[in-house]
Amino acid sequence: MAMTPRAKWMAAQIADAFGLGEYDAMEVFKGSAQTLFDAFFKGNGPARIFVYYQTPYKITESGEIVDTGGHKEFQVTDGEKVKLKGKGVYFLRNTINDKPINPQGTNDNDVLFGEISEHTVTSLNTIIN
Repeated sequence: MAMTPRAKWMAAQIADAFGLGEYDAMEVFKGSAQTLFDAFFKGNGPARIFVYYQTPYKITESGEIVDTGGHKEFQVTDGEKVKLKGKGVYFLRNTINDKPINPQGTNDNDVLFGEISEHTVTSLNTIIN
């Protein structure tokens, strides 16, 4: 993936959220995640992407998440298969389906972003109550 202004902007959000350098955050756009990001930008893929920076884990038969140790690595998901263990960043495509995102844009409403944690739902419930 060419590092468009949009991708650089997204990398800056990731770097800021996890306390990394922007160069390190650009790694998230390479490898197996590139297909997911390409479809996101083209408008024909998932409308949301989550980026986690966490150590590998396994899920026990009882559903408990157990840290397997090692160094932190990026995990990119549409939110369906990878569990969040700490903090994450999400990007939400705010366009109609099949409408590509302008790769030159950086500060518009085509892509919304924010941070989440494994306790986001609990926190939201506390705020509402």
